[in-house]
Amino acid sequence: MKRLPNFSLIVILSFLFTGLAMPTTAFANSAQTYTVLVGAENVSRASGVMAFFPATLHVHVGDTVLWKQNTHEIHTVTFLAGADLPPLLVPTPNGFTPIGLMLNPQAAFPSAPANGMYDGKTYANSGVMSTDPGNPTQFSLTFTQQGTFNYLCLVHGMMMSGTVVVEAPSANIPSPATVSKQAGLLIKQQLAHANGLFGQAMSKVPPPQHNPDGTTSYTVLIGWSQGQYDLMDFFPSKLVVHPGDTVNFMLSPTNMLAPHTVTFLNGGPDIGFVIPMPNPPGPPVLFINPDVLNPINPGLPLTRNTVFSSGLLDPLGPGPKSWTLTIGDISGDITFQCLLHDTSGMVAALKVVP
Repeated sequence: MKRLPNFSLIVILSFLFTGLAMPTTAFANSAQTYTVLVGAENVSRASGVMAFFPATLHVHVGDTVLWKQNTHEIHTVTFLAGADLPPLLVPTPNGFTPIGLMLNPQAAFPSAPANGMYDGKTYANSGVMSTDPGNPTQFSLTFTQQGTFNYLCLVHGMMMSGTVVVEAPSANIPSPATVSKQAGLLIKQQLAHANGLFGQAMSKVPPPQHNPDGTTSYTVLIGWSQGQYDLMDFFPSKLVVHPGDTVNFMLSPTNMLAPHTVTFLNGGPDIGFVIPMPNPPGPPVLFINPDVLNPINPGLPLTRNTVFSSGLLDPLGPGPKSWTLTIGDISGDITFQCLLHDTSGMVAALKVVP
């Protein structure tokens, strides 16, 4: 997901640590920094893994854990410490026009104890991170107490969760270098498995239906998920159609969590997901762009003259789960994308043949 506001201009992040090469075993006589990679993706294959690498990490008291964002897809690193799970989206406050939805400040912005010293007893949150330009990419905590501390991503819920086990000084644990090497190997394995799901997704695309008037109705499935594996693509990603045909873009039956759009920009400017609105003296209200939420030019045949968009197709929301488009009197290739995941590779095309 991209085009979130430039958080670096809103808050000052002091979460920058550098991991050093270490032996295979860590000793408790000196504090060390461990790195956890947040998510994994292969943009060229439009595939991702919603997981922390490693998901379970052992450290000593006094060690620091640095979480590094590893995907364009947004994530958070959030320790609830017994608090309720905050929603990602909430209604805008009274007095803001137009009335709509915004990113929950409790989820969107960083929240950490002074100097990053963490005893596991309070809510701590990275805020929304992404590798897209202008967004924070790192978060760190230094653990001051022994114990087992669970965390998750507020965007993807318990499916994307992790654990930090803070050990006694006498415990023998893997070094930061060993942990990073193991995480890298696991990411390669997981992405390879995700790539193997494309054939499964294509096998579930309904066949085209030929209509009495000579036109054809096609179905394009949006997204494909299996556990933590997420294919952020359209199936098929290239489709040959004719003027007068219809294409039904439908959330795939396995896409249970991820919202998407189907958007033909037709050379127009990009559409930002969030519109920051000043809200002094606090942080800005991160208003969800209505042009992402709502359909653009619904019911009109597709042309090259303007933007066409499905609006947000959300498997968890009350709104539509599909969008049907009629091909207008055009020819040639015309691209479309998901406004939330195009930087993750979710871009496809129709080839219109006269």
